[in-house]
Amino acid sequence: IIEWKTDDVSHFPGVISLLAGLLMWVTSVSRVRRKSFELFYYTHQLYVVFIIFAALHVGINLFYIIAGSVFLFIMDRFLRFWQSRATVDVLSVKCFPCGAVELTLSKPK
Repeated sequence: IIEWKTDDVSHFPGVISLLAGLLMWVTSVSRVRRKSFELFYYTHQLYVVFIIFAALHVGINLFYIIAGSVFLFIMDRFLRFWQSRATVDVLSVKCFPCGAVELTLSKPK
């Protein structure tokens, strides 16, 4: 399982990808996600490890099949990062008796 084959399917990168995927899956269970959202959020940053080691596991020829989807995902992440750079001011905050909070934010240009 530890041998890194270059001509066929490598099992070790598949195990790493599987562990990353399982960890993301376990933390996405409703009970875990609701009690510890930060654990859920930061664990899901392992998608990079999952994709890279999945590509190493299946080989580059099979990875070409999902390369378009990965490219669109990377573009989405880049655009979200680029758009989140705009600063927004909090104009007002209201706390309601039911525990809800209303925020009024300024619109960026």
